[in-house]
Amino acid sequence: MTWRTQLGERTLTGAEAALFREALGHVTDMVEQEIADDSDPWDFGIPVFDQMQPTAKLALLAEVGWALLRVTDSCPKLTAINEAVVAALFGDVEQSIQIEIDWSKEEAADNELQAWRKLVLAVFREDADTLDLPESDCEDVGEWKLLVEVLSDRILWDDDFNEAERFLDESPDEAERLRERWGIDENYYSAIPPDPRESELPGIRETLKELCRK
Repeated sequence: MTWRTQLGERTLTGAEAALFREALGHVTDMVEQEIADDSDPWDFGIPVFDQMQPTAKLALLAEVGWALLRVTDSCPKLTAINEAVVAALFGDVEQSIQIEIDWSKEEAADNELQAWRKLVLAVFREDADTLDLPESDCEDVGEWKLLVEVLSDRILWDDDFNEAERFLDESPDEAERLRERWGIDENYYSAIPPDPRESELPGIRETLKELCRK
């Protein structure tokens, strides 16, 4: 077991793991660029993740990646911050497909510009999924967004992580009432992003490299 999902406790394998590793490496590279250039962070559309410090992002990418790509003795407790990492990774897949499609329109549909779409299709084909799948050169962004959402839902229960600011703005009593109504753990929003020391970063980076290799 490794990650608690609606489909049970899962470790990603095969084509699903390959897609996740590609997203993990891509997002890691963008966070590293943010650190190197002290530039504005890339907006993945997931506020909880986007607002973290870059070193916290690296640490959480390593933690979440390890939990989903390696067999572990127990599942991590689900929190707004670690589920936001998963959402950001799938958000990156969506954005990468959008960019891929935009580029392919200018490059006469070069096969190399279908890489992300082929990775997504491979997951469904490996599972012999009965969805009516598009061809890898399909340029309908909405169709790809739907497929990525299906894959995201295999891991994420919902998008409660996007409600973090709302809960922080509520009074303690109202926040408790909402959590009970929606079935959210009382510590879900209180988890704090890691703050790794400089001496810990080489180990985190090595873990990410290992995860992205296979």
